[in-house]
Order: sequence, then structure tokens, then C-alpha cells
Amino acid sequence: MTDVKFGTVNPIMYRAAEYDNMTVSYRAFGTVLIEQDADDALKEIIKREVLSDLPMVFADFNAKNVKCTEIPAMAAEMSKVLTGKLNERGRKCTVKLAAINMDEESKQALTQAMNERENAKFADARAVMEQAEQMKAMQAAGVYTGGAVAYNGAAPKPVQAQTGSINRPKFCPNCGTPVGPTGKFCGNCGSPLGV
Repeated sequence: MTDVKFGTVNPIMYRAAEYDNMTVSYRAFGTVLIEQDADDALKEIIKREVLSDLPMVFADFNAKNVKCTEIPAMAAEMSKVLTGKLNERGRKCTVKLAAINMDEESKQALTQAMNERENAKFADARAVMEQAEQMKAMQAAGVYTGGAVAYNGAAPKPVQAQTGSINRPKFCPNCGTPVGPTGKFCGNCGSPLGV
């Protein structure tokens, strides 16, 4: 029995579908336990076979939509696949991937993508909260009785002032922006508010 150590010289590229197909690169290291008598030439051949099979194994896992962040934990499963490929060729070997490491550049790009995704979620949640606060304020002022404000870009129907002396809409009829009771023009789009 002989142990042969191997490691990727070039990074193995992986498409991260969960991050808009961003390319992530990995390096893999491990050993091959050769259970037959092997001279240096056979050891080198087996080592090259493992290194040429690795990108194909990564591609298979990519096709199964394994998340890029889960790949380092797949070393044992990938080792079994590599062992099977060698055994199909008549090699009596066992492959053990010791580590699958993401390159630093990929780690930084992935961290940035994760942060951007979280920031977008936070901004969406903040916009929903602000809209809910606006609706509460409008309800408290008696100018909103329900329904969607500016739903699908359509301006809401103007609500008449309840004072009776000024017959002006509380919202701009053009863009739907709330307006004060004494304004003649919308502060947002400049449309005349009527008398």
C-alpha cells in the first residue's frame, strides 16, 4: 500500500447559481491510498487521473445545484465519486479529499454578494414599513379610508377636505403625493391642484 498526496495546481471553477451564477474558485488537497504495488510512474498516472477527474466531479455537483457554500463539506462524498472513477479504470485505490478551500478572491466576492442581498432585503422591508407608517398617518388624519395608495402607479382618487370652506384634494390628482390644504401646486410634480 502506498499513499500519494495530490493538490490542484489551478483553481477549479464553480458556478454559484444562488448568487446570479457568480464564478467561485476552489482548490482541493488530499491523498490516494493505492492498494496495489505501484512504481513511481503508476503513482504519477493515478495522481494525474485524480486531478483530471476533479473538475468533472465539481461539474457534476454543480449540475445537482449544490450551493457553493456547501462544497467544502462535500469532501467525503466527492472522495467516494473519485474512488469510483479510479476503480472503474481497474485501479485499486481509495481517494480521500482532505480539504476543499475557496480562494480568497472568491470568499471576498461571495461575502460582498451576501451583504448586498441582505442590504436589499433590509431596504425592501424598510420601504414596506415606511408605507405602512404613511398609511397610518393618513388614516389618523382622516384622509385615507383603505385601499391601495398609488397601486400599480395609478394615482389615488382625491379625497375632499372636510372643512367645507376649501374644496381642495388632499392628494395630487396627477402623482398621488399628499399635499397641504392651502397649496395651489403639487410640491412633487408641479401639477395645479385646482380651487
